[in-house]
Amino acid sequence: MNRANIVVVGGALVDVRATTRARWRPGQSLPGRARLLAGGAGRNVAVDLARLGHRVTLLTAVGDDAFGEWVLAVTAEAGVDVTHAVRRQGHTGLFVAVGPEGGEPWCVADARPVEVLSPADLDPWRETIAEASVVVSDANVLEPTHQALAAIAADGARVLLAVSVDKAPRLRGVLQGATLVACNRAEALALTGLPPTLSWQALGTALLTEGVERAVLTHERGGVGIVTGEEAVSSPALDVPVVDASGAGDAVAAIAVHALLAGMSPERTAALAAAAAALVVQSEDNTPTGLGAVLHS
Repeated sequence: MNRANIVVVGGALVDVRATTRARWRPGQSLPGRARLLAGGAGRNVAVDLARLGHRVTLLTAVGDDAFGEWVLAVTAEAGVDVTHAVRRQGHTGLFVAVGPEGGEPWCVADARPVEVLSPADLDPWRETIAEASVVVSDANVLEPTHQALAAIAADGARVLLAVSVDKAPRLRGVLQGATLVACNRAEALALTGLPPTLSWQALGTALLTEGVERAVLTHERGGVGIVTGEEAVSSPALDVPVVDASGAGDAVAAIAVHALLAGMSPERTAALAAAAAALVVQSEDNTPTGLGAVLHS
């Protein structure tokens, strides 16, 4: 397969992860471990796609601070073109996850540098977007800008990343004509407004009814389901030790884009996506360097 020209529009954030083995007591200063990672759904998917062998351009906005410089440098080192990224006055977006070790963290995402991107801000990127084989965008981008982006990318494949339950509804207005939507079960519920009793297959079918060509859903502790107009297939999660699940859904999305370009079957796509998720959850990194090896599994 020839290397595809892929443009990703979305978040490039600094992840702050903090865990403690002490008894979780809000309001107390607890001994623990904290670390910084380059993150953001758009950035993660861009890096994963570069590691899968594609030419990838990340269109994003970061602050004019040291964090912004660092996250762009780390992303460029992974093989992603970040030369079109915007540097805005102020701080770079942050994703903060804090909680007990081995437990569910409390998470807050401040993606304001990307959320304030307006349709007019796309003008300097218009040619880059229009020439891409695939345009991937995440729900850190607000709906009016998504609509303008969809119009520019009308001749190419469009891939949407739901990002979170609260942000997923931002994609409702651009589902029609989307080539692929990647989300988890909770995000699919937020996108469709359907009751939680429905199966992942039914949720995928509902997304197709909204005009999506293919729905990729993570479900049941990391299993991956794919729904097309012809079939619904699933691959179970691999039984591996979980170090950090962050970035697993982004790896699933990247594999789904790669498989789409390679003409892989839904069955093969789901199996590779589950293997990619398993690789990521065993790592402390959002985008482990060995992702390309999954293609040979």
